[in-house]
Amino acid sequence: MSGLESDRRPSTIRAAAELAAFVRETVAANAARDVLHLRMAGLSPAMRRPHHQRMLRDALGPALSGARTRVFDLPNGDVVAVAPPPALALESTRHALARTLDAAAQDAVRSLRLPEAAAQLLAAASESLGLDPAPEEPETGEPRPPVTSAQVAAAEKALARADLEPVTACQTVCRMDPDGAPAEPLWEDRRIAWPALSALVLGGGDTGACSALRRRLARLAEARMLAEIGRPAAQVAWRPVGLPVTPATMATPAFDRFDAGLPAGRRKEITLGFRPADLLADPAGFIAARDMARPRGYPLALDDAPAGLLCALPMARLGLDLLRLRWSPELPMTVPNGLASFLREGRGPESVVLVGVDRPAAIAWGWEVGIRRFQGPLVEKRRRGL
Repeated sequence: MSGLESDRRPSTIRAAAELAAFVRETVAANAARDVLHLRMAGLSPAMRRPHHQRMLRDALGPALSGARTRVFDLPNGDVVAVAPPPALALESTRHALARTLDAAAQDAVRSLRLPEAAAQLLAAASESLGLDPAPEEPETGEPRPPVTSAQVAAAEKALARADLEPVTACQTVCRMDPDGAPAEPLWEDRRIAWPALSALVLGGGDTGACSALRRRLARLAEARMLAEIGRPAAQVAWRPVGLPVTPATMATPAFDRFDAGLPAGRRKEITLGFRPADLLADPAGFIAARDMARPRGYPLALDDAPAGLLCALPMARLGLDLLRLRWSPELPMTVPNGLASFLREGRGPESVVLVGVDRPAAIAWGWEVGIRRFQGPLVEKRRRGL
């Protein structure tokens, strides 16, 4: 096992995917498992120093050495240990960790039970990969009131008739070649700006404590966006689009109505993107959505994926057409072999979009590895000749 220090090595990325698969298998079998979760986010910066990490690893010794214990070292440094009950080694380890940690860090150690804690562990696996299954909200520093049931009901009614144009973020995906030709617009990427939507339908209430609520409102917003794109008026001034969707949204009557109302040949101009967190949380739903959409002609994408995740979600096996790869300054040093193989086995330069492009170095690196499709603030400026 590796140390507790956070990394993005393939072994830890695989561990996150394996944890998600283990949780789903346990739930399907209705099998009881005791869980010990050491959360690095619950530790103070001082407790994350190498000396303290060695102490924590020593305290974890009984849990890691159990013959019936399975241990998952996650990319963000978290450790999840799972064993059939009665898991006495996990309980003794929890007490040892409690003695090692100061009072302020006691919530860094969680004792859980599967299958009841399945949602918490799936969220932990996604978060360790840098993924958020719900849309992000910026921290304002100001406490906000929790959302009430009356606000939820009002928000659902508001979404049914809201104009989403003011809360929709749009950027154009462009082909950009090294020969200096002008950026060629290909399609418009549209996605809900969640903070703006939350302010519109919830009055700024805090949804952070209820991820289920956030996912529900996000699905309702996706359904509303589909309805707007499918309107006859939208077909008159049509431009190809890309949309992130959840498998749950595609299983609704709203998607069926959207699909049935499209003109002939229009589906091939609508790229549907699946977020990595949704694939990990609901693989069966993803497979059903993919197998429904592919024969109908929709291009399908892995949406906003960090490079390190490609070894856990190999594109060839996912059966997707396009990779929307997230740019970061560290990308050139950390890009895995999975990207090279996808470029080689897929449709070459047409199979990857580098998103979040905010500097010339991103475009230069993309050109170097064979990418020709880009999206981001710098692309918008170049498209407009700024």
